[in-house]
Amino acid sequence: MPVTTSLAQLWEREELPIRDALYLADGRAFTVALDEQAPGGLTVNDSFDLDALLAKDPEWVTSIVVSKQVELEDSDGGGYVCCGEGSWGSEGLFARLLPDGAPAWVIHLERSNPFTDIDVRDHVARFRSTSGVTVSVALADTDFVPTPWPTAP
Repeated sequence: MPVTTSLAQLWEREELPIRDALYLADGRAFTVALDEQAPGGLTVNDSFDLDALLAKDPEWVTSIVVSKQVELEDSDGGGYVCCGEGSWGSEGLFARLLPDGAPAWVIHLERSNPFTDIDVRDHVARFRSTSGVTVSVALADTDFVPTPWPTAP
């Protein structure tokens, strides 16, 4: 099956735009901001046109490296979650991948530092960076939904 969306093409080339953003498999993109008071530690803000951004400045991308990947149980929708970094050292990323390895969604943060740890509990994934940034996301389906980390029973 050919790679069709900009996100899929970028992911295949191991690149992402240098922007604090949520990129979705269907081509939509949104700015994001770290917010410790928000559910899951992240707010999703305004949408933007990823194709227009890439057309305006196709070189404004960073090389990415996935350093950790965790396979999800079928009860979490299957596929994988992964995390890693960009080429500038201050960048971090985490993503939800479908069973075939294609991205369902990807978060890139310019100043989070690399994300190196992933925990999965009670249908929630928690991603942690080397600077202590923590974001948690519901895994009920492949949609991106920031959610609080479940408390221990």
